[in-house]
Amino acid sequence: MLSLKSDQTADLPYVDAVIRYSERAADGGTIFENGKYTFEMEDHPMRVYNARLADISFEKNGFTLVRQKTDVDLTDQAAAMKFYYPEVQELVKKLTGAKEVIAFMGILRGGEQNAGGGPALSAHVDFTEYGLRSSLERFAPERAEAIKGKRLVNINVWRPLATVERSPLAVCDKSSVDRSDFLRINFGSATQTGAVQEPAGFNCAYNPNHRWYYYPFMEPDEVLVFKLFDTGETNWKMTAHTAFDDPTSAPDAPPRISYEIRTVAVFD
Repeated sequence: MLSLKSDQTADLPYVDAVIRYSERAADGGTIFENGKYTFEMEDHPMRVYNARLADISFEKNGFTLVRQKTDVDLTDQAAAMKFYYPEVQELVKKLTGAKEVIAFMGILRGGEQNAGGGPALSAHVDFTEYGLRSSLERFAPERAEAIKGKRLVNINVWRPLATVERSPLAVCDKSSVDRSDFLRINFGSATQTGAVQEPAGFNCAYNPNHRWYYYPFMEPDEVLVFKLFDTGETNWKMTAHTAFDDPTSAPDAPPRISYEIRTVAVFD
């Protein structure tokens, strides 16, 4: 079989795919586990553009691709926390100008073992402000009080561990979203009763104006950096993201394996 690259699919200007959204009635709903929600999901055909062929900037679109090699074994979480977290912190500092960046909640996803439950197939943003601050209290308790009154910007850094040939990550241009597209979602256990007050995030509702992008065949020395919740913004210009089924992927393409880390850039 010819490789996907020899078929020149990396040069396609776009692919027509399906993006999984949440119904607008999902606002205030709960996710108990992958595939178990108090609301319905909606699949919408969307055009996903090749960001390698577009004029993209972090400031304008909310995401960018950075070439940065790492020698850290990201299948070893202890090594990732000790050596890779500082690399990511420096990357985000250079990109944003922030003097302090906190890295936390790195997760390995996919591969033959379907680590982390595999690619997440729904448009979402990881944290609301409540969820972000609650997570910092958990993962960086020594800094939580000192940064309580500061502007915090949640920025994720996503890296494949092998060439991505299946289930690439799509990001939604932040300039194409409306505040009303973001639905507050709680995370809870199926055994809980009553109100759920766990760290919360946003799912994304369908909007035909959304403009989705991906970087075909991302390599391990490339990282996708994208902006999520910003406590200094009131209009919620955030970059929703999701894996999607690429219709150009070969049937025998290997499963995607990636490492994603959350960061918070701190500003006065």
